Amino acid sequence: MTQVPRLLTEPDLAAMRKRMVIWVAVLVIMMSSLLVEWYMERDVITGNQGPFPAALGTEAPAAPSQVSRQSYRPEALVHGLSIAPTDSGVRALNLGTGKEYWRYERRDEGADMPSVAASADTVVAWSDDGKLVGIDLRTGNVRWRTEFSRDGDVFQRIHLGAGQVVAQTPGGVAAFSERSGKKLWTLRLPRSCRYPWAVHDLPNHLTAVELGCESSDDQNCVVIGVDNRTGAELWKRTVRQKLYKTDNHTLVAVSPNTTSQLGEMARVQVLDVDRKGARLRAEFSSDSWFPEDAGDGIIISGANPESPDSFGFSVLTGYDTQVGKRAWERQAPAGNSFGLAKCADGRVYIVQNSLFFEGGESRVLHADLLVLDAHSGDLLHRLRLPDMTVPRDFSLTDLAVREAGNGVIRVGWLEALHDVLFVT
Repeated sequence: MTQVPRLLTEPDLAAMRKRMVIWVAVLVIMMSSLLVEWYMERDVITGNQGPFPAALGTEAPAAPSQVSRQSYRPEALVHGLSIAPTDSGVRALNLGTGKEYWRYERRDEGADMPSVAASADTVVAWSDDGKLVGIDLRTGNVRWRTEFSRDGDVFQRIHLGAGQVVAQTPGGVAAFSERSGKKLWTLRLPRSCRYPWAVHDLPNHLTAVELGCESSDDQNCVVIGVDNRTGAELWKRTVRQKLYKTDNHTLVAVSPNTTSQLGEMARVQVLDVDRKGARLRAEFSSDSWFPEDAGDGIIISGANPESPDSFGFSVLTGYDTQVGKRAWERQAPAGNSFGLAKCADGRVYIVQNSLFFEGGESRVLHADLLVLDAHSGDLLHRLRLPDMTVPRDFSLTDLAVREAGNGVIRVGWLEALHDVLFVT
């Protein structure tokens, strides 16, 4: 066939088509790459799977009788859900069925196992890269996201209460709205203080923020009363160790000491707290002060007079903070020790563990869950727990009560993120 010659001014349609095909192919590859990148980085939000589960109870069980074994450790038990962090997010499990109710995961970099907190309405997850996410408890849908720097060298917890999320930010402590994520206030840290240890919500828009601070004896803390509407500092007090809240108007602290007082008995202070300050109500001394939990006007302390350096406790003591005196004392039977206790609904929940020789072949632990009256120490209920084999790499061999409420008592090892018991 005779080829018609192309004029110099006439466009080369074949070459243009070829270039167009190449450009389209490049564009498709680029768009596909962006699409894949977007898909890999997008959050995984499953949403709620089925109806919102009913709570197993309105308070901790008074006479628990059923035990189930779980292979994970949740951060909170809320309503009928167990809230647990994952490698890159958080999930909610139905307490009644054990099935996943919803799950949130990040796929981008920096999504290591986050710090997690929960209220009756919201779950928050805070990752090492500073991304903070608020999730609706009932639906599993993300309500809000915010981001700020955090100290990756220190594990930092977040506090969720009084409708606010409180977390450490560069140079201070900040509060965000639980519902919207909007920043509400910021508290600048004193120069000698680095991070918050604990946050306590109190009536009349008062939040007490406890800070870990440097001092000459390396034991002092500072607690600051904050107006939780504005962040204004209302008062400040120095204490020596972690504060415990026993009711809406009472905090318990150890008095600051000097170098000459080290090794002496702890001077425990009972403080009346309101917007005007934290004033001394009563004071008592203890040569073996190891507070475990507090509530209903009672603070629980463990001790082991025969072996003070041991982590297991042979004596459990309840102090009445209304009068500042010891209310009761309970001794573990020979060959047994107490794990850490929890206070809830006027009761104390604690595991009584059997002892065994470290060098022995058998590491089977026999244990009972005890329910005590918080104000008298009287035994209200006892439940034998399933025999548990203590892992050989564990140095702390006692089972401890981790949480009590919402119809469930959670029991677990101190050194593991798994092997816990749910008692109902």
